[in-house]
Order: sequence, then structure tokens, then C-alpha cells
Amino acid sequence: MTMTSDVTQLYESFPFPSPAEDAPLMNMIADQLPFVVREAELEGWEVLDAGCGTGSILLALARRYPRARFTGLDACSRSLEIARRSAEWYGVTNVEFVHGSMPELGLERRFDLVICCGVLHHLPSPRAGLRWLAERLAHDGLLYLWLYDAVGEHGRMMDRELVQLLTPPNSPETGLATIRGLGLELSLADYGFPVGWSGTALTAAEQDVADADAYLNPVVLPMRFADMPELFAGLPVDWLAADRVFHPGGIGLVDLAGRETETHDSAVFVRPEELFDQPALRDRVRELGNLDRLRAIELRLRPTGFEVLAGREAGLDRCLPRIAGNLLPFGDGTEPRTR
Repeated sequence: MTMTSDVTQLYESFPFPSPAEDAPLMNMIADQLPFVVREAELEGWEVLDAGCGTGSILLALARRYPRARFTGLDACSRSLEIARRSAEWYGVTNVEFVHGSMPELGLERRFDLVICCGVLHHLPSPRAGLRWLAERLAHDGLLYLWLYDAVGEHGRMMDRELVQLLTPPNSPETGLATIRGLGLELSLADYGFPVGWSGTALTAAEQDVADADAYLNPVVLPMRFADMPELFAGLPVDWLAADRVFHPGGIGLVDLAGRETETHDSAVFVRPEELFDQPALRDRVRELGNLDRLRAIELRLRPTGFEVLAGREAGLDRCLPRIAGNLLPFGDGTEPRTR
């Protein structure tokens, strides 16, 4: 099923993440790719941002990787208008935009990297959307997915339910007044961002957009790492791996197998046994399989969001060793052997 008209209308009224064409870009994925893929320049890569909104993540990527080609897809025409103007503002030329909804859109192309941030959980059928994304992958392509985590988002889901209960349907402006009347305001610190998504404080208009996205979206399906094997089962991908968690304490790169040996000033690595002080508990965590180790991370850190990677077999060879150490049960459900 495609994105509902109610969801699309919400973003026509509140284009995410900013209605301003000169708003600072979001580097959250551009900064992350060096910790994921071996290819430093992405030279010749074709990259799709499915649900690009006003283009903040997409344009940051396109500026960082000028030797790659980028395509932004979105169902909201107003968001795409802002994205096109923003591309002109920032002088980005290696990008194109497509108006449409997955999974109906017949985009007959294959991509080296497909990014979908904060979109799949707003589809009535995440499986249908995920299949569409997986079918857009090249033979060695990578799928990069960001989702709400049901553990850390439990409180917000209760607030959202109350807002929806007290707001007439199809009235986003009234909904915003309800949010303000309840004294609610989304804190990006809950997602590991001390200021705003781009590192600068949100404007009043951007806070309205963030709050509308947080409390007025009619379709929100938070998930957990444990949901991923079933979600991906039967799709045209050969492997599935954890990448990052977003929580009030920051943003952490999952390293289940301890494959990352270098020290990086800009990165924090999350290893589940290190979240416990007692040696006996650490030993118990080390005995767990990867999926249960991720459950331990979720229950300890209460993340609001998480990222997973998936792809065809050749795609794993494009990734750094940390990703191969984060493989999840997939296909027949048996615990994967790390490569």
C-alpha cells in the first residue's frame, strides 16, 4: 500500500525537515558512510534517497560525494519544490528529483545505494515499501534504513495518541495548537542530537515541522531489531546487519564483534558487554547471539531510532569489517556466521 493521502497532506502543510530553502543541511548520513563503506569517493555510484523530503540529507550527500549521482524521490510536491530550490541555493548539480510514491512508482533503475530515513514506518505496509526498495538495488547494492525504535519511542507514542484523540481529523493546523496546548515539544536530544538535526538550533518554523511530524502523523509503526528478520524475509537481499542506535546519550555505532580497532574522535562504538559493570553480566552478554545482543543494547540504552543495512551478497564486500560483524539472523532464521 502506498503512503496515505493524509500522510502526504501532513507534509504538504509541514514539509520536513524545513520549509526554508537555505536551511542548513543534515550530514547525519554523509558523516556516517566512511564508517560503513570502503569506497571513499563513491565514484560512479548511483544513490537513491527514497522519501527525501526537502532534500536536507540528500543534498548533504551530493555535496560530500560530487563523483556520485543522486536521485531524490518524494510523494510531496511542496517538499520537492523546496528541495529543488535548495539544490540551486547550495549549487548542487549532481542530483535529480522524482515525484511519486513507493511501491507504485515504476522507477526502472538500479542503485548502488538506496537510503530510506524515517519513511518506512509511515507506510501502511512497510513490507511492500521495503520490497520496492530492495528491488531497486544493483547486484552489489546496499540498502540503508533508519527506523523508529519502539523501546525508546514508547512515551512519544502515548503523547501522539493523546494529540490525535483531541484533534479533529485532517486538520494539521488545529493539531499543532493541540500540541502546544498540551505543552509538548519534540526534543532532538532524545535522538542523540544536542542541538538540531544539522547542528544548529531549530527555527520556530522548523520546530513546528518537527512537532507535526512527531505527533500528527496518522501512520507510525515503530519497530525493534528483533522485527527485522521477519520484515526482510523473502525479499531479494542476501544479508542484514545492524549499524547505529540513536538515544538520549548520543549516537552509537554498533560493533557486536569488536571489529573496529581504530580510535575515532567523532565516533562512539556500542558493544553490548561494555554497557554492564559486573563481570558476570558481561560474560553472559558475550554468550548471546547477535540478535539478543542487540536486544540488550535496546533494553539498556532505550534508543529512539536505529539503522540497519542490507544487500545482495556482493554488497557486503563493499562494507567495512564492522558491518560483517553485525549480521543478523536472516532467511532460515539461524544465527549468521560473521565473515
